Amino acid sequence: MIEDCITVTSKEGHFHYKASANDLGLGETCGLYFITDPEKQIEIEITHLEISCEGGIISIVDGWEMSGEYFPSPQDHHLPLEERIVSDCGSRRTKSRFLSSQNAALVQYRVPKHGQGFSLRVRYLKNPNTCNILVEGTSDVYTLNNRGRPVNCSVTTLFPATVSVISLDVGVSSARHSSFHPAARVMHKCQEKGSADYLEIGGSFGLDTATLMAADSICGVSRDSKSMEETIACGTTTVRLVSSGRYQNVATVSIGSAVEEDLLSSSFVCPS
Repeated sequence: MIEDCITVTSKEGHFHYKASANDLGLGETCGLYFITDPEKQIEIEITHLEISCEGGIISIVDGWEMSGEYFPSPQDHHLPLEERIVSDCGSRRTKSRFLSSQNAALVQYRVPKHGQGFSLRVRYLKNPNTCNILVEGTSDVYTLNNRGRPVNCSVTTLFPATVSVISLDVGVSSARHSSFHPAARVMHKCQEKGSADYLEIGGSFGLDTATLMAADSICGVSRDSKSMEETIACGTTTVRLVSSGRYQNVATVSIGSAVEEDLLSSSFVCPS
């Protein structure tokens, strides 16, 4: 049973909500935020629905929405925003399924009448095309891979983080991978130099990478562990692989929550 208006969960299974006369926020827009492992996607099935269309609605979002900003950002998702949100109301028992594109999904709902509500069944499935990853509170190693496609993939954390680039192969053709070739090195500020393929590291106050403030953008080839390290003192931290589709871009990074000592020597601080 869903009890709080805002709920963040990594659990699978059945979820139920039924508005009662005691609900202080009756008719308020609430959110059920799902997040799972990076390599998984979320299947949400509406198994029961009874919400008045007069002021009531349930919407399933492919990603998360917070303060009007979305993850993944509209510029980094293969679907337009209007196709990422499915809304419904009324009374029915027929089942409908929704599959997210990444490891984060959101159910927003507004139930204006007590006694009404909905039921959901949620499963986490293997994602064959992992691209965008949302990280709530763990440290781990992540690999971003465009698979030769003109797509942008990102890892976004909901906390200040220290980012270490473990390996990099971005914006370089396979014929130029030799460590003796002058192109086989790491270059910085690639975006400013006009490169269409780069790994961007930065932070922001919200989820939308359109507002990302970049600490650096790098490209080239590196196999040296921790070839670059940045501590991002912002509300959110993002590592974003931007790809034109001309190259097979791959980047592996280690991301961990920044401790107080890291923040005191942060390489990038979002302005207040």
